[in-house]
Order: sequence, then structure tokens, then C-alpha cells
Amino acid sequence: MRTSPVAPRVHLFVCTNRRDAASPLGAGCAERGDRIFDWMKAEVARRGAYGSVWVTRTACLGLCPKRGATVAVYPEQRILTEVEPSDAPEVFRAAVEGCA
Repeated sequence: MRTSPVAPRVHLFVCTNRRDAASPLGAGCAERGDRIFDWMKAEVARRGAYGSVWVTRTACLGLCPKRGATVAVYPEQRILTEVEPSDAPEVFRAAVEGCA
């Protein structure tokens, strides 16, 4: 094992977990998370920020919102819940500017 010499300034983890709609935890972040992930990945490409901003699709982050999706922001160690696709630009901007 070795430490990678490559690491981003900002790493966003977007929950896209899916559950059965009958689950007591709800259906998961699913399509809302997919839309947030897709927007953020496109924004990284638009900015050419491949080396400094990473966006990773993930399964359950441990917080299941009734609406929206969950996004973890690192290195800030912030967990955002109930993030709607329309919130993606603000979440991305705050994360990138917060780590400048």
C-alpha cells in the first residue's frame, strides 16, 4: 500500500442509492442524486477542473432524506441533506470557493 501523490482540493460524494419504495427509510436518493451527480460532473468538465475537483457517485451515506439527496463535501467534512437538483450549482460553488 502507498499514498497516492494525486488528490483533489475538493471531493464531492453524491448519494444515488436506490431502495424499494416500501422501505421504511424511503426509496433513497436515486434519480435526484443522479441529476445532481450529472450536473456536477458536467460542471467539472466545463471548468476543466478534473484534477482539483472530484465528484463521486456513491451508495448510502447514512442519512436518508425524505426529499432530495445527500451530498458529502470534503475536505470540509460537511454532509448536506435534502439537496435538490436545483441546489447543485450553489453546493458546487460553495464547495469550490470554500476550498480556494
